[in-house]
Order: sequence, then structure tokens, then C-alpha cells
Amino acid sequence: MKKVAIAFAVAALLGIVAGPLWALPEQSLTRVKRVALFKNGLGYFVLEAQLPSTTVDLGPLPAASHGTFWLNWPREVNVTRCVADTTTTTQLVNAVTIPDLISANVGKKVRLYERYLSGEQMPVVEGTICSCAQERTPPEPDPYISGPGPDTRRMQQPALVTIQTDTGAVAINPLQIQRVDFLDQPPNTTFPREIPAYTLTLDLAEPAPGHTVTVSYLAKGITWAPSYMIDVSDPKTAALSAEAVIVNEVQDLDGVPVDLITGFPHLQFADVITPMAMKEKLAGFLASLGRGGSEQAQGSRAAGVMSQRAAYGYQDYAQPSVLPEYGAAAAGQVAEDLFLYPLDAVRLAKGETGYYPLFTERVSYNHIYQWDIPDYVNEQDQYGRNRQESEEPEVVWHSLRLRNDTNLPWTTAPAETVKDGQILGQDTLNYTPVGAETTVKITQAVGVKAEQVELEVNRERDKVHMYGDPFDLVTIDGRLRIRNFKSEPITLEISKTLSGEVKANSPEAKITQLARGLTRMNPVNSLKWTLEIAPGEEKDVTYTYDVLIRR
Repeated sequence: MKKVAIAFAVAALLGIVAGPLWALPEQSLTRVKRVALFKNGLGYFVLEAQLPSTTVDLGPLPAASHGTFWLNWPREVNVTRCVADTTTTTQLVNAVTIPDLISANVGKKVRLYERYLSGEQMPVVEGTICSCAQERTPPEPDPYISGPGPDTRRMQQPALVTIQTDTGAVAINPLQIQRVDFLDQPPNTTFPREIPAYTLTLDLAEPAPGHTVTVSYLAKGITWAPSYMIDVSDPKTAALSAEAVIVNEVQDLDGVPVDLITGFPHLQFADVITPMAMKEKLAGFLASLGRGGSEQAQGSRAAGVMSQRAAYGYQDYAQPSVLPEYGAAAAGQVAEDLFLYPLDAVRLAKGETGYYPLFTERVSYNHIYQWDIPDYVNEQDQYGRNRQESEEPEVVWHSLRLRNDTNLPWTTAPAETVKDGQILGQDTLNYTPVGAETTVKITQAVGVKAEQVELEVNRERDKVHMYGDPFDLVTIDGRLRIRNFKSEPITLEISKTLSGEVKANSPEAKITQLARGLTRMNPVNSLKWTLEIAPGEEKDVTYTYDVLIRR
């Protein structure tokens, strides 16, 4: 059946279906067909609804993002109108205060008491409750539902009650009543409350049984959070396991296919809500549109992770395995630069958080040790290494170099490293395409001692005058010393950044001149050494460079 996509509104690119507090209209047969989840709190939803009558209510729907809300129906279906509107519906709520109880029992005979300053309770009035006038505060909107939505944090209290007594009608303030006696019948404990509701209505020229309308959009309120476990118990290959946690604050998912998206989408208007959602007036929409959309952050790395040092010398006894065996990765789909990992038949109610195993695969890896040494010449061409820095111990990181031998890219996520059932450390595994390599830190290598020193060996004062400032030409000798106290050989990668002209280095380094020195007096270079160091062995690395230092 050939279909024609027709856009009505401005809304979502990736979405979710929001679960309301009120019941769906009986004529609304909307159901979620599939969902695609990003890691930034956005979901792309596809819904489907039957067309059994000439008027079909598709609501309630979430507040979709501007430009992403689309409706699609067959060519032979004659849709005459599509309108979003707000209305009211009634919901039964529990009476939790005396004013609520009075409101729930209009027509009942009661005796009301008020507390006086003396602490005694005296009857105020006895009679039949005639009416309860309401003074209502407009509810705050639900951030995930189209329309104004209810505010469940605040109950709407009656502000005026009239009682018919033997001598006439009496008006009282129910907030001053401390006790209610029901004289003839048991009290009702629930009462109806009107709340705003959102509707999206399709009008058809004639019913179209057997046909459907598809709704797709992007909206907030649902996300997935991945994690990895890397088991290095096998010295040749590492077992990489992946899991996903889905947080659902929008809509019940009942056997819905879900795609977990890996990549960095450009969603310019994700924070601008479509006018079809009826969340704000025209002026508010134009203001938010004028401010422009939002660049989606590509994730922020949590800082302040508790540091923990772990060694490899465990006792040789049986350890319970903590490595999950989830099986091979499913065959995902590639959509341009995005990768969609499929989950079948996800059942997750609104408000629930679900755990979903993804895969366990064997990948090649190597243990490496890394020592990164910063540049001590700043952008003002001044030597900036202070005494405190020189006295601090050098940090060498024990890391893993992993190769992505699987059939899917690895998304950015926390990665826990374990061996023989014991946790060694945790780091961030960065996005890694298929066939590429990535590095994950395990722990500081306390068994590898590193020392460095830089000495001035020559200075030519006032060598250059530039921009009104004199510069000295300084020759610096650097020495790096590494000793391996471990019982096994190690591969050490040393990275040193320096400003100036490299005159000599031993052993020979791979030197790359960086572009960030283009506007400075000195070029900026990256020197890299890869050393194989035997157990107990000590090695030295030397380098010499000339640098212009501003006086």
C-alpha cells in the first residue's frame, strides 16, 4: 500500500510516548510500534492508530521537539482536519484533608468543629453540605506530556463551603475546620477533580477501517545508559561484556522493539517544543525559536571517581566469576553515521528502570604503560614549572590497548576492568569504530618508578626582540629515568610535549610538530617513545632543545 507522508506540526525527530495520569479515550487505539533511544534523554517514537470512525483522538502524546512531529496515512484515506486542543477531564482522587472530605460529601448531614485558642473543640455548625466553591491554583505542566497537564504535587482545596441548617444557609471557611462528624451516612473518601487534558483529533470524510495513521516524533523523558566490563583473566584475549540500562519516565512499553543508538546526532531544535504540543502561547514559542536550538552535548565525563590502586599478584585460588556470558552481539543496523543496536520486545512500564544485557565478545588486547609529560613553557613563552610540580611523584598509568574486533562500534561509556573475579579499576571507554583501537586506564603503576629533570645548559640573553619584548635563547637538557620493579617485562609509552626546537634525543623519538604553536614564538612539538623494559631494568631517555623565553 503506497503511503504519503503528511506533516502536521512542528515536533520531534526522536521520541517517546508520554503516559498521562488520565485514561486514554476509548476511540484512541494508538500503540507504540518501535522506539529508538539516544543517550541524551531523547527518544524517537513511532506510533500507529486505527481509523475506525470519522473522528479519531490520537492523544495524549508527549511534548515533541519542533520540526520532528509527523503524521502519515494512506493516500486513499481522506483526512479533512487535524487539530490539537486542550480540554478537561475528570479524575477520582483520594481525600487527604478535611476540606477534601467535605468536598467529597456534598449532600451529607454533618457536624463541624473548630479549634479555639483554648484548645477545646466546639461545634461550629450542624446541617447538610450544600456546595463547595473551589479556589484553584493553575497546575504546573508535566514536562513530558503535551498540553498543560496536571500538577500532582498540589491538591486543589475548596475555599468556601455552604451548610444548610435549620435556621438557614451558613458559609464557612473549611480550612478552619478541625473535625467533621457524619450524622447519617458513611462518608465518601474520594472525590472528582477536573484536570486539563490534551487532544489531537483527526477528522475523516468517512471511516477507514483496516487502515492506520502513523505518528513519529522526537521527545524527552527516556534514555539508555551503557556500561562495559573487561575481563583480562586470559592473557591472550579479553572478554568484553556490554549492558544497557533504560530509564523510562514517559510511557509504558509493552513488547516494543527498541533500538539503542550509538553516535553523535545533530538535533538543532531538540529543546524547542512544537506548537502542536500546546505547551505555551505563541509568544513563548517564538521566543524559544528565536533563541535557537541546542547543540546536543556529546556527553560529559564524570569527575571525582574514587581512585583505587590494584596489583596483579593475586593468590592462586578459585575465584567466583563475575564476567557475564551474554553471547555474541546482535546484528545491528547502520544509518549513515549512527549505529542502531536492536532489543526485541522490551517490556518496561513508565517510571521503571530496566537492565538489558547486550553481548559478550572476545577481543585482542595488550597491557601498556603510559607516562604523559606536559609542556613547561606556557603560551606567554615563560617557563612555568614550579618547585611543587617538580617534587610531586611522576604518574605512570597501567592501561589496556583494546582492538574492536566485533561487528559493531563501541559507544562512549564507563568500563570496569576485572581479573579473576577482582575489580582492578574503572575508566571511560571512548567511542571506537569497528577495527579501531582504544585505550582504557586500569590503575597507577606503582611498580614502575619514573623520574624527570630539565636543566638549563646555556643562555644567550636578549637574543631576539619581538613586539617590544626581549627574549633569551635557552638551551635545555631533559632526562627521563624509568625503572621496572615488576616481575614481568612492560611496554612503556612516553609522551612529552615541549615548546622550542628539538636539537637531539636518545633513543630516537617520533616527533610531530603541533599546529598550536603557529602564533607563538616557539614551535610546539610532541615527542613519543615506546620502550620495552625488562624486570628490574632501568632505562634513560634524553633530549635537548632550544627555546626562546620572554624576559
